[in-house]
Amino acid sequence: MYKEIIRPILNKFDSETFHDLARESLHLAELTPITLKLLEFLADKHSRFEDKCLKTTLGGLELENPLIVGAGWDKAGRAVLGLWHIGFASVEVGSVLEYGQPGNPKPRLFMVTSGVAINWLAFNSPGMDVVAKNLDKYKSTGIPIGISLGLNKDVDHRDAPKAYGTVAKRMYDYAGYFAINVSSPNTPGLRKLQEKERTVDIIKAVNQAMDECGARKPLFVKIAPDLSYEAVDEILEVALDHSVTGIIASNTTVNPDLKGKYGTRWKNSPGGLSGDDEDYRKMTTDMISHIYRQAGDKLDIIGVGGIKDSETALEKIKAGAKALQLVTAIRGEGTAVAGKINRGISAYIEREGISSLEDIVGIDSSR
Repeated sequence: MYKEIIRPILNKFDSETFHDLARESLHLAELTPITLKLLEFLADKHSRFEDKCLKTTLGGLELENPLIVGAGWDKAGRAVLGLWHIGFASVEVGSVLEYGQPGNPKPRLFMVTSGVAINWLAFNSPGMDVVAKNLDKYKSTGIPIGISLGLNKDVDHRDAPKAYGTVAKRMYDYAGYFAINVSSPNTPGLRKLQEKERTVDIIKAVNQAMDECGARKPLFVKIAPDLSYEAVDEILEVALDHSVTGIIASNTTVNPDLKGKYGTRWKNSPGGLSGDDEDYRKMTTDMISHIYRQAGDKLDIIGVGGIKDSETALEKIKAGAKALQLVTAIRGEGTAVAGKINRGISAYIEREGISSLEDIVGIDSSR
């Protein structure tokens, strides 16, 4: 129903307006049990599929299936329950900033072909106080919520650790886990924070903030797919030395050759590419394999990049990912995407006689 009826209507709007309408529709669906049931119907009854074999654990945080809505889809935390009802186990909200900022001028989100996006949104956010207020209503749901920690563009990098720690402390009561985002390509200079010493300082600040709030929660560092493996290894060393739970691999790519496949106007455009691009998918899967080979089960990996169905999801899991994030695929595949992926993984597990999802994590990278 989504691809035949809903998407053609939404496609009449520009990409960001499309996204805003989709998010606010899920937000409105949360108003009553009836509208939530209608939402599940519009998801072609593929939504709340449950199978104990799909359960996974990230640093002690239990998820009923491996699918998480990646940061950027619901930046302000307005549609967590709606996204859960269409089959996701968790929603990573944000990136959340200390105070609100508008991001780059519009237009800034483009579908360059079906299922592939380029964006230069640049941390448009209402700020941590607004996000916290939005998340208040989800406290009683039991839905695990990830909080992606970001940085306002005018913060000096010397003050970045303090800023990340401030947001972590404000959002602590809402977080099932935290993710440090130092890999968005759209905030000038942000990716420089992936340098070893700067990453260390930010991790220490976030850990200190959690300690002051009572206890540490799972903590991830989100990295860029464009990093050299040498740079990745430095981040892994930092993560292992400073009690980081795992790595989110990875963010969007700024690779000009990949962007240029969709027209010369995109090759040297700002922003990062995501979604159903074969080369981008391979880039992110290869990075997951490298991380798994280097760190094994010492770090939990959340895989991101080009996942759209159970086949591409299993590819990431077999490379080493314990959980997966989707963003662009929600636009391309619609509200049924999570349920279809979970059903497909479950069918594979049953067909292969596997006892649990974790039995196949990293099997392709271990060979």
